[in-house]
This record gives sequence, C-alpha cells and structure tokens, in this order.
Amino acid sequence: MPVAHINVLKGHERAKLKQLIADVSESMAVVLQAPKDRFMVWVTEVDPELWGIAGVPACEVLNATNHTTLELPFVEMVLLRGRPIEQHHQMIARVTDDIVRNLGSDRSRVRIHIADAAPESWGIGGTPASVLRAAEIKARQAQK
Repeated sequence: MPVAHINVLKGHERAKLKQLIADVSESMAVVLQAPKDRFMVWVTEVDPELWGIAGVPACEVLNATNHTTLELPFVEMVLLRGRPIEQHHQMIARVTDDIVRNLGSDRSRVRIHIADAAPESWGIGGTPASVLRAAEIKARQAQK
C-alpha cells in the first residue's frame, strides 16, 4: 500500500530516475519491513516553464544558475496510519539520501511529506484496507 510520488524538474537522465525508483523502493522495503510488491513509486517530471521559483518560471532562472542548485525535489508519501514515527523519520532520511545520490540534488532543498492514511479510508481494489488487513491477520493466524 505505501506509495511515493517524487516530483522533480524535467531534465534528469532517464537511467538516474529509474535508479531512484529502485532505490526508494529498496529504502521503503528496509524501513517498513514489507515486500516491494506492495509499494508504488513514481516520478513526475515538471516542465521548467511550469515550475515557479520566487514567482519566476524555472526556465528563466536556469539561465543564471544550474539545475541541481535550483531544483526543490518534493516527495509525497502515503503510509497506512499506525506506523511508528521512527519509521517516518527513517524514511525521510533514506529517501533524501536516495535523491541526493541519484540526482545530485542539494540536500537542504529536498522536501518530503508523509501522510497517514486511515485504513478505513484507503481503498485497494475496491475494498477498504482495514477489511483487507483484518482478512490477512485472520489468514496468518489460521496458518499457525
């Protein structure tokens, strides 16, 4: 269920963006202690004409500065409520490291927001996550 949406300025090498997706997925697996097939990570590249810096389109600001010092990578993550705050803090640190390593971003400019989703308000295949979660717990107990 956990998802990560990474927003960056257009212009990064495709291979680096693909590696970023792999690295963020790995970070999520390690920190959240869950299988990768439960995660969705995607990158949205924003046209510099549509990214504002102090009210000025980034395409104009790029004439006077470089991409990595200008860009403000923004990551929106959604996790089901109930995870320890320490996991949130670990996710923030690891995903920031992943972005810096793959994109060469200025660490101080990376922004990450983690939203808690109430399991009864998050749907998976038309079913609330709270219902699916209860069914998974019941199935695990039956295997014991």
